[in-house]
Amino acid sequence: MYWFILFIAGVLEAGWLVSIQKSESFTNIPYVICGVLSMTLSLILFSVALKEIPINLAYLVWLAVGASAISIINHYFFNQALSVPQILSLCLIFIGVVGLKLFS
Repeated sequence: MYWFILFIAGVLEAGWLVSIQKSESFTNIPYVICGVLSMTLSLILFSVALKEIPINLAYLVWLAVGASAISIINHYFFNQALSVPQILSLCLIFIGVVGLKLFS
C-alpha cells in the first residue's frame, strides 16, 4: 500500500511541475491552484510513504516516477516527441523501480 502511495506522490510531483510551467509565470491562476494542490498532496503522500519505506529508496522512486511521468505527460498532452532511446530509458527506470520494490 505504501508503495502505491509513493507512486501517486510521484505522479503528483509531475502534475505540479507541469502546472507551474503552464501557469505562465504564475499569471494563469487555475494552473497555479492546480500546481499548489498537486505539490501539497505530493509532499503529504511522500511523507506518509516514509512510514514504511526507507527514505533513500522512497526518494529515488519518487524522483524516478516524477521524471517518467513528466516525459509521458509531455508526450501525450503537449506533443513532445519521445525517441526510441528515451522510451528504452523510461523502461529501464520502470524496471529499476520494480527491482527496488522486489528486493527491499
